Amino acid sequence: MPGFFDSVARRIGKLDAESLRRQYEHLAEDRRFFEALLRSMHEGVMVVGGRGELKWANSAAERIAGFSYERARGRPAAQILPGGFAPAAQEHLEEGWTRAAVREVEISYPERKIVSVETAPLESRGETLLLLRDVTAEREREADALESGRNDAVRELASGVAHEIGNPLNALTIHLQLLARELRKNAGDERCVRWLKDVETARSEIGRVDSIIRGFLAAIRPVKPLLSPGSLAVPLQRALAALKAHLENSGVRVALDLPESVPNAMIDPGMIEQVFFNLAKNAAEAMKSGSVLEITLRYDDMNVEAVFRDHGSGMAPEELARIFEPYRTTKRDGNGLGLMVSRRIVRAHGGELEAESKQGDGTRFTVRIPRLERRVRRLSTSEDS
Repeated sequence: MPGFFDSVARRIGKLDAESLRRQYEHLAEDRRFFEALLRSMHEGVMVVGGRGELKWANSAAERIAGFSYERARGRPAAQILPGGFAPAAQEHLEEGWTRAAVREVEISYPERKIVSVETAPLESRGETLLLLRDVTAEREREADALESGRNDAVRELASGVAHEIGNPLNALTIHLQLLARELRKNAGDERCVRWLKDVETARSEIGRVDSIIRGFLAAIRPVKPLLSPGSLAVPLQRALAALKAHLENSGVRVALDLPESVPNAMIDPGMIEQVFFNLAKNAAEAMKSGSVLEITLRYDDMNVEAVFRDHGSGMAPEELARIFEPYRTTKRDGNGLGLMVSRRIVRAHGGELEAESKQGDGTRFTVRIPRLERRVRRLSTSEDS
């Protein structure tokens, strides 16, 4: 192609009107071809002028970055690109356009995406080429693979711990029970009373170790829910009933907001009750006596949601980012597996467990499960008005 343009440029003074017309048609046809080629690409292509104005964009760039080329043409590109994309673009638009760069940015509008942005200078024209690629699915696959690796590590470790420690613990428990029985026969002996307290302390600690092992085993077992139609209100109320004494001892009051009727979802009631029990217990333990745990059950056209809102100290962003990782816990007696297992259960139901937190203001967990019968909302048209 460069050879063709050079040839025309050298001969342009010798060409007659008809030859010029044919060459112009040839160039116009090539331009239409390349524009059609660029518009058919899955990667976004944008051309930005020397002053930072948008000069051209293909349909993929419009889709990825969420703008209309016809309305945005000629405007500063940094004002067009949404969310976290704009600051990244602004850095290049000010002084960085003279060098090529590749970076990833996260945008939130019109939907959350992770976009790879590659910039390259078009030095002969004083413009810059932007190549946009939606890498959201790739990053999600990488995150899933990373989580799978963590789960494999938990599975391997838990199997070893359960095998090596489980049997000796059972033997210790039996012998301590026998020893406690003998000591109780001599309740009048001060030394036996003191020794009995020590035995009970040892039994309590063994129970704590056994709880850790059971947590390991829960983490490695495949989650296979036995699904049936049901309301999330039922396992929620059962979980709160099981926690009643614990909540009263903690001095935490529950403010429960339940709608009159809740759409059914396909659930394993026992597993969902376990999730609700863990979330409510964690929330209560994060708050001081006299606090209120707000639990709301709500729904929309697609999902049923249970929201647990505590008013504890909240978490820093770096703590929140790792909250579902194994062995991550701020509780003295915790093993850091409850939230990981809870999220696995919710995901096995086709749903999601989300966490939000603000330091000094508390934490909110949302359990989202698909409705049994999802409703499709009909969009209004001009004929409806």
